Amino acid sequence: MLTAMSLMDSLAHIGNTILTPFYWIISGIMVLFHHLLSPVFGVDSGITWVLCIILMTCVLRAVMLPLYKKQMNGARAMTSVQPQLKALQEKYKGDRERLSRETMKLYEENGVSPYASCLPMIVQMPVFMGLFWVLNSAARYTGPGSATPLKGYWMVHNPSLAESLRDSTIFGAKLSITFTSAGAWNSTRALCVVLVVLMMAILFLQQLHMMRRNMPPASMTGPMGQQQKMMLYVFPLFYIIGGINVPIGVLFYWVISNAWTYVQQYWIIRHYPTPDTPAYLDWEDRMIAEGKDPKAIEAARLEKSRKKRSGKGASMMQAAMERQAAAREAAEHEQAERASGSSQAVVRTDEKTGKKVVVRTQPRNQSRSKRRK
Repeated sequence: MLTAMSLMDSLAHIGNTILTPFYWIISGIMVLFHHLLSPVFGVDSGITWVLCIILMTCVLRAVMLPLYKKQMNGARAMTSVQPQLKALQEKYKGDRERLSRETMKLYEENGVSPYASCLPMIVQMPVFMGLFWVLNSAARYTGPGSATPLKGYWMVHNPSLAESLRDSTIFGAKLSITFTSAGAWNSTRALCVVLVVLMMAILFLQQLHMMRRNMPPASMTGPMGQQQKMMLYVFPLFYIIGGINVPIGVLFYWVISNAWTYVQQYWIIRHYPTPDTPAYLDWEDRMIAEGKDPKAIEAARLEKSRKKRSGKGASMMQAAMERQAAAREAAEHEQAERASGSSQAVVRTDEKTGKKVVVRTQPRNQSRSKRRK
């Protein structure tokens, strides 16, 4: 039990250390906007703190714009190569090594990175966690010696601001209180319900817009299409579980962040649609109407994406796959030799390529009695 507790404490300490820069950045941006807005709306006004959260969200999402564009382009590229990928899987279903090589070749030719769509989500998680703990620590702060210490340099050195955030209200709801800790039905719970419904509606519209405008018709049929339609209705429901357990201030961040994402998605789908989708057909018509060649534009985009992918990252991935293939071949060869029991392979690793190379095959050591036979 003590070992498990020590492990949990160590993980919590590591997580806190990783999130500390985010505590500083988030609290710093909020304090900056609070300093600018407090002369207008008041130091302890809930409107001031809500606007601080909204503006802080806009700043952070603006910084992450290039990552989001990369995510959308990555998802777009992955969707566009799905028919070719399925053909490769059918063609080489009995040869995993060849399938891996051909898949990597397909990705490189089309400028596809299978990890690009995950990057913005990974980056946004510490931002969300940082904001949650900054608000949560302010909500539980009871003064010097508090059991829950303040998070963020600017809050730690300005405890009065933390107390102002903790006690501020908007529409009668405290920004630092959650639905579950609000007690009986009151304005805090009512505002929480409104914000959760808004989050669910925005996410639903965002997914619906993606499915109707930026997904090929073929991808909406069969098991994959059914899965997409199920996710359309299931994913927003997760906000109910999360929404009732986070402070009202975090819900404001969530709503604004989702709305920002929806607007970004609308703009990117309009200007960078996935081929063979309704949005792409409309984009082609607009380009032709403007006297431009949509095929030439798409070819230029593909070439630009291919050049970005042809750098060190793609080379490293290709080298890693080659090393794995070489190691697998050496292992299979050695296993075959062991099965025969007559010889053994001498293998060395090439320092330049990292490949395992069979240098020679020599007779396996046998006992004198066996050799006589």
